[in-house]
Amino acid sequence: MAQNFMTCQFCETSNETKWKCINCDLILCQECKIKLHTKVKKNENHKVVDLKEFSHLGASETIRDVDLKNIQCATHKNELCFIYCKDCKVLLCAVCLLESHQNHKLAKIDEVYNQKVKELQELDNKILQELQNFEKCNKDVQAIKSDEQAQNNEIKQTILKQQSELKERITKKENIITELDKLWIAREKEIFKQLKNIKTKSDDLSDKKSKIQEAFLSHNASTIFNISVSVGSDLPGILDNLLSKQQIILSQTKDESSGLDSLVTIPSLKVTGTFTSDLPSIYKVKNLINGVNIMCPIDDNIQTFTFKDNKCLATNIAEDIGDEIIDMTVTNQNKLLFTIASNSEIKHLETFTPGCEVKVFISISPLHARGIHASVNTILIGFAGAEQLFPIAETSRRGIMIYDYDCRHVRTIERDQKNQLIFSSPEAITTNINGDICVVDSTNTSREGRVVVLGEWGNFKWAYNGHPSINTESKFTPFDLVTTSTGLILATDKDSNAIHILSMQGDLVTSLNESHGIEKPFCLNIDHIGQLLIGCGSGGTKDEIAKLNVVKMSF
Repeated sequence: MAQNFMTCQFCETSNETKWKCINCDLILCQECKIKLHTKVKKNENHKVVDLKEFSHLGASETIRDVDLKNIQCATHKNELCFIYCKDCKVLLCAVCLLESHQNHKLAKIDEVYNQKVKELQELDNKILQELQNFEKCNKDVQAIKSDEQAQNNEIKQTILKQQSELKERITKKENIITELDKLWIAREKEIFKQLKNIKTKSDDLSDKKSKIQEAFLSHNASTIFNISVSVGSDLPGILDNLLSKQQIILSQTKDESSGLDSLVTIPSLKVTGTFTSDLPSIYKVKNLINGVNIMCPIDDNIQTFTFKDNKCLATNIAEDIGDEIIDMTVTNQNKLLFTIASNSEIKHLETFTPGCEVKVFISISPLHARGIHASVNTILIGFAGAEQLFPIAETSRRGIMIYDYDCRHVRTIERDQKNQLIFSSPEAITTNINGDICVVDSTNTSREGRVVVLGEWGNFKWAYNGHPSINTESKFTPFDLVTTSTGLILATDKDSNAIHILSMQGDLVTSLNESHGIEKPFCLNIDHIGQLLIGCGSGGTKDEIAKLNVVKMSF
């Protein structure tokens, strides 16, 4: 049996201690509890508990039974308090009452004391819950810091390994390390600020809890009243802007001669709205500078649309324009240029009301126009020969013509240095923040294809043919693409129900897919507030309805 070294604090001789008087705050032996302590008249109502049970009692259960009739007045030292002023929130003696509290709301001391104890008990429980929440938040943010720091170190190690293998590129790699360190320093400051905020609020809660615990254990009844006022009842709320994990990848160049590796922050993507349409498909979507929204199905009409009650409400503005629409773009003069199947003319609209006039912007006869894109200074037009698109013969014409805004031909991009055709059929075109030309190139009649990226002057950089993590059952079927303000390239993949998001080096960064509600995506557009719009078809979807998905992108 373990030896008990505690001595009875009443007789100060016996070490067979077994009891604790909560009111006296004394450790007692069995004999003193029975023969001495309980025989003292003022100890009759004291609470005595077994020492083994005492350690398991909560703070509120160990509040001493204090003598509320012997509270000395804080103002008049020779007087005892006998009443409580609810207006002034203070204890009063008879003199206090006569001097300045006669017309105030008064209450019995024991009633107020019991109410204060109850309120502090409830506050103590709330603080315990909040402390647990703050502890969880602290662990979550610490975990994010740990994961991101490990991610940062992993990337750095990859870069350092490449430096040893490719010494001629060491300066470029050092620059990327510097960039990575700058990103981490900024991110670490952000994390540190949030951890500091969590600690400040957690410490405040702990301080309040500590004061309440002291009050519960005090012999002085006035402590309950004082602590009740000092701790207040307002608690700092849990943070509603907790950091989410940020991921960065090292995108490695496929063009060793001129390309640079780059750091890519994986964007956060959230579908914020889904709008249904009566069209069989939403094949193209554009936003004009004046706020007009344009959409079209594959057939030969163009419509404006607005959002209302989760629907795209469309109005025809141009009908029977000749054939199926291939591609469209908006110029910096707010004109809508578009191409149609088996036609050499690039047509345009300047007004966007029902019955508006369709005009011819330029003709590239005898070639047929395919994809089209208006950049800041030029207009890029994909073309193919007037014969059937497939199969491709040795004499076939496929490429991109570039014009200025005065319709003057600038140059043509058609064959590489080995005199091989670069494209099979350039169906959609855009440019990136570094001037790269990004193209959806269809390779057969099933619309299987690839994304081809050229330098500003037409030099081939890389091609993307889909990714095994997405194209498990269907081959890559791109119909449209856009680029973001950070240089990411987004391409639709209709048959795989996905949006492939690529770095400027052609690496798959992330994707949108059926888990986000994306089905049969045809077209992409980024509106004037940075939202991604995804136009989809109806055929092969769960409910056979064409939809327009709105996605918020955070970089």
